[in-house]
Amino acid sequence: MSNPYGGPPSGPQQPYGGPPSGPQPQQPYGPPSGPQPQQPYPGGYPQPAFGPPVFGGGPGALAEWGTRALGYLIDGAIPAALMLVLYLISGVAIAGIASAGGASGEGMPVGVVILLVFVGIAYLGILGFSIWNLCYRRGTTGQTIGQKYMRIKTVSEQTGQPIGFGMAFVRQLAHIVDSIICGLPIGWLSPLWDDKKQTWADKIMSTVVVSAEDGPGAMPHGPMPGAPGMPGQPPQGGFPPPGQPPQGGQPQQGGYPPPPGQPPFGQPPQ
Repeated sequence: MSNPYGGPPSGPQQPYGGPPSGPQPQQPYGPPSGPQPQQPYPGGYPQPAFGPPVFGGGPGALAEWGTRALGYLIDGAIPAALMLVLYLISGVAIAGIASAGGASGEGMPVGVVILLVFVGIAYLGILGFSIWNLCYRRGTTGQTIGQKYMRIKTVSEQTGQPIGFGMAFVRQLAHIVDSIICGLPIGWLSPLWDDKKQTWADKIMSTVVVSAEDGPGAMPHGPMPGAPGMPGQPPQGGFPPPGQPPQGGQPQQGGYPPPPGQPPFGQPPQ
């Protein structure tokens, strides 16, 4: 209300340029409570939570047919070499038994039995090695000896993990389909034109053969370590990590604006 005698208005007045009198609502300067939406970085990366980066687990790059073929040759060469050694030993033993039997004029059934037992055990050992290499190793680690040397592995198409002994054994039986169709090994050659580089046995068992090395297909998902907001880098604007005060005791740039009527931080009142 104005004074009719020309004097200053009665009642408490507000000083020019000063804040309004009376209690004012408090403006919080800390982060608001509750979950907050993630803010994107200028480069398009989503703002991660403060903590270690999350690495994805997708399969690596698909292995080429030539690399797979060399792995198969290595896996096949090991039992073939063992069979050759067994064949040579058996041949020498049979020649010795025949020579001794011809000189004495009678057979040597004991020697023949011993040779047959030795050959049978050796064959079982070679078969056991093949099952261990092609089924157990591939099923539990994803790699046979040849695949380990060629740095590739067999994994599930859905999970990217080894398929287990039982599935690896069935997959080995499924390779029969790769060999008998039309009397040609067409299924073995299908990785040359297939989009997923799968043999027919791979399609039956839903498996893929991928590179076991770190490469473009095995890059971690999400922002790379050292990106803004990741460990070792100060956050660009916004609030500091929970439990940490602002650096140097200064208010963070990019936080909440000052209350109405107040000058920005660090500037004298007008």
